[in-house]
Amino acid sequence: MRIKLIGCQSTMNEVQAQGLKQGMDCEFLDYSFHARPDKLHAKIQQIINESQDYDLIVMTYGRCSNSMLGLLSPQVPLLFPATHDCIGLMLGSTTRHMELFKENPLTYYFSQGWLDYGRTPLAEYYEYKERYGEKKALRLIKTLYGSYQKAVFIITPGINDLERYRQKVREIADFFGWEVGEIEGGISLLTSVVKGIKAPESVYVEAGQVITLEMLAGGKYENNDHPRSNR
Repeated sequence: MRIKLIGCQSTMNEVQAQGLKQGMDCEFLDYSFHARPDKLHAKIQQIINESQDYDLIVMTYGRCSNSMLGLLSPQVPLLFPATHDCIGLMLGSTTRHMELFKENPLTYYFSQGWLDYGRTPLAEYYEYKERYGEKKALRLIKTLYGSYQKAVFIITPGINDLERYRQKVREIADFFGWEVGEIEGGISLLTSVVKGIKAPESVYVEAGQVITLEMLAGGKYENNDHPRSNR
């Protein structure tokens, strides 16, 4: 079976570390697309349109600000995780993400890919400082991230130089006055999706079907209660 993978940079480390990309064509998109869900949607649709000679198209994107909503693959089925974003995917499931969220909704999660390719709150502060000055930058960053209380690093398989990533998380936490913690991640859902295997928390879309909000929600979110996204 010929598989095309459309993935976010935030998941690339885990895919490569497990050798999951062997035997498939992979295209990992720059994390900056997350800032513009409309552009992310258009880019994914473009790649889908160009990949109609495959047997299956898999994606490591979850709901991701509904950027997947309305995507259509005319001739090739789609498979992707039914998670709110890459944090749920790195934790192993939406169910686990929800459980952790209910325990402490004021936690900001970091993964290796998020630290390598994403825009951390600290990096965002420095951008604002250069653009607006320190006083306004502090006011903006407090508005965005002032309610968080803890930074948690998700440890996934294949991380090299673990201490370097721990230091990155500590630096961010120290700046904001957050507690620091770690948690073991889980990539079983990611692995099954990348291998083209349907799993309970994945979404399979037949060729010619449009991705709907009901598919993205997957019945996991009730009363609009969902984990805070890092995006």
